[in-house]
Amino acid sequence: MTSECSTFDVAFNHDGFGMLAELAESGMTEEDASRVLVDPLVNSAVTAIDWCILTTGQHNCRTRHKRGFVGDGQGREIDRLIGRVVAHYNAQPNDLLDIVIERGQAAGIRVFGNIRLNHGALNTDKLLSCPGCNAGQKKDFRDRSFHNYLCELVEDLLAKGVDGISLDFERKAPFFPDEATDAERMQACAQFLRRIRALTDRPVIVRVCYQPYKGAPQGQAPEQWIRDGLVDVVAPATHNHEPDTLDWPFDRFLEAARRSARPCAIWPQIWPTGEKWQAGDLHSPGAILRRVEDIHAQGAQGVYFFNFCCFGSQSQYVQMFREMERRPVANKTDAGDA
Repeated sequence: MTSECSTFDVAFNHDGFGMLAELAESGMTEEDASRVLVDPLVNSAVTAIDWCILTTGQHNCRTRHKRGFVGDGQGREIDRLIGRVVAHYNAQPNDLLDIVIERGQAAGIRVFGNIRLNHGALNTDKLLSCPGCNAGQKKDFRDRSFHNYLCELVEDLLAKGVDGISLDFERKAPFFPDEATDAERMQACAQFLRRIRALTDRPVIVRVCYQPYKGAPQGQAPEQWIRDGLVDVVAPATHNHEPDTLDWPFDRFLEAARRSARPCAIWPQIWPTGEKWQAGDLHSPGAILRRVEDIHAQGAQGVYFFNFCCFGSQSQYVQMFREMERRPVANKTDAGDA
């Protein structure tokens, strides 16, 4: 997990979304959950599952806030099925995340607890909706009560036995109302990260924008966070679901990590979206594999696959992870191997 780590990590952002619908037609046992959610990733290049709790306000696992996935917000059949699956497992001794942790770790795959920091239906008196350009379900990240809520989620994930915590500063950004100053934005995010760092010595991953002019308005200062020892892995990414061209630079993150007294790994993001992704324009596995090899060649310590979770367990992308295992880029023994 350090900048000198001996393996090339392959992290998979996974909330089970499309795969959970497969479970609805099963007996919904622990074996079924493992078969659908974990087993397809075993004997592949994947070294880490970054298990996202679905949304900040609707979870696919039990927490003290009892916010299960409702599944009817958009009126889609897939959401209804997923809501039924989540409710079933949340009523069992082991919920879905418990099963993923147990089965993933047994297979040698680390499991991180991922939180979308500013996304989801949290319409309560304690958690304020963000005015201005962020009206609706986004929250003002200066709100300390919102930080308290997020920290409680982190505590609950740590208690489940995750290998570390993953904090998504890009999923459904932005975070602040129009009137928030630059200083307030930077301070709010830094204060939150200090609270997380105080909660755990386990690795802390942050997903941020690779473009400073887009990340800074969201309070992102990843190079400073690296220097301050607040994070263990940075996953630079395209901003807020923007298409991935598969050729953007991440050298500034590598340089910051090299200069840091505390080791920090850089896992550049890949996600399968092309320029017309909302119309189903997806990059081919071959193009993605070439980008993985490029990321490896440039000296990154891993790669972070984002939002592949909507594809079923038999998808071409799961097959791609298995293909990566057969290629020399996976699980390299040192920075010079390729």
